[in-house]
Amino acid sequence: MAASPLSLGSDRPPDGGDGGGWRAFLGLTVPSLCWEFLRRNAAYYEHFGDLARGVGSLDRRWGLAAPADPELAADDARVVWRADVAPGVVVPVERRSFGRPKALPRADYEPIEGADGRHLRFPSGLQVQLRGEATPTGPLMVVLAYDSDFNLRVRAVDALRRAAVTDTPPRSRLSADQRARLARSLFALDASLKAQSYRDIAAGLFGDMGDGADFKASSVRDVTIRLVRRGRNLMMGGYLKLLKAGF
Repeated sequence: MAASPLSLGSDRPPDGGDGGGWRAFLGLTVPSLCWEFLRRNAAYYEHFGDLARGVGSLDRRWGLAAPADPELAADDARVVWRADVAPGVVVPVERRSFGRPKALPRADYEPIEGADGRHLRFPSGLQVQLRGEATPTGPLMVVLAYDSDFNLRVRAVDALRRAAVTDTPPRSRLSADQRARLARSLFALDASLKAQSYRDIAAGLFGDMGDGADFKASSVRDVTIRLVRRGRNLMMGGYLKLLKAGF
């Protein structure tokens, strides 16, 4: 039985180690961060429980191509996203009838059956969507829609090229400050789900805040409140906007 999302707190960093605070989340890729926010959503937790009992079908609002266990981090849960919601992460490919076959880079496990086809998940978090009769050994052609997300799709294809030589995720499009803000938002969300006070959350994020009167009048309190709100907004669906642009 999966744990309640309220128990998925900062004392359980995504690598399964001990402690680490908000810095434990700094090494996550954007797709993994998005999953960390989603798996704390009580509605998704309940929905996954229904699916595990054979009740209903996967709700498209989550952006997932296949159900993933919210008790697990992204790698262990083998999280795969739909191509339409993650154009910067998912590379669609189809079988072709010309040219020499070129096998795809090494992927994690076997293809995962999803609502929009089969998906291969690479160590970096990159995905390949196998359409129709396409197989990992080829021959294959990449399918790129020429739309408002074209640049994101091209970047994902370049990540696929890189995956042939390295498991290292593509360089993040986010600045160090943006990544730190997301990591702090996730930490603040965990603490708020445990009903911690803003003062306690701030202490976990920024260190001892002094006495109560000093904290109430400090700008740190406002920052902490904003981080909690941002974390909750990301959990409730805001992660989809973050996910769209990829790594």
